[in-house]
Formats: sequence, C-alpha cells, structure tokens
Amino acid sequence: TMNHVQLLGRVGQDHIMRQVEGKNPIIIFSLEINEMRWTGYSEVGKGGEIWHPVLLLLCTLGDISQKTTWHRIPVFRPGLRDVTYHYVRKGSQIFVEGRIDYGEYTDKNNVRWQATTIIADNVIFLSDSSMRDKV
Repeated sequence: TMNHVQLLGRVGQDHIMRQVEGKNPIIIFSLEINEMRWTGYSEVGKGGEIWHPVLLLLCTLGDISQKTTWHRIPVFRPGLRDVTYHYVRKGSQIFVEGRIDYGEYTDKNNVRWQATTIIADNVIFLSDSSMRDKV
C-alpha cells in the first residue's frame, strides 16, 4: 500500500507551535491550493471560420472557475520542524510531501469531529530567496 501526497500552494497563516506535556512540540500551518477548472465547451471554429490558434483555444475552453482547498499540515520531524518554524510564513509558496492522516477529536462542547491532515515528511521552500541563501 502507499499513502503519499504532494501539494504545491501558499501558506495561509503563520504557523503555530503546539506542545503536549511529555511530548515533542509540533508545528502546524495551513496550505492553500488553488485549482483552475474549465467548465462548458464552445463550438467556436466548427463552422469553417479561420481563427487564431490562441483565440480558438481560449474560446473552446469555456468558463474558467477557481476552487480553493485548505489543508492542515502538521510537522513532527525535529529537523524539518525547526526549519519550518523559522521560515514558513503566510504567503510563502511551498511544496509539501507527506501522508494523509484521518483522526477524530471531541471539542470542549463534547461534539465529535473528524479531521483530515497531511503530515509533512518534506517541505521545499519556493518563494523566499533569503531561505535559499541560509540553508
């Protein structure tokens, strides 16, 4: 079996650090993934007209819409956790490799919730040139 995820997106908020007594701290941040979707299909160019290839492509794609998905990313590994703590900031573009984890928790009102997270095994920083200079 395989549980492997690759995500490319922008950090939605600065990280938070969580410490549970007797355990190592973890870093958690959110990652925003934007997907462009094309809906519909136009019949432009089917009647024998001559169209510029770029115009033809744009006209036949139909409507373009954007879907945004948010992912919760915890970082447990000590070395990766430390680098993430220092360099992950809101708006940074990053590439995350990891695995999906499904969990369940009960909030303070005794309501049970299901949670899906992507546990980071690797983070590649893409947009911060100062990071490339330091690591």
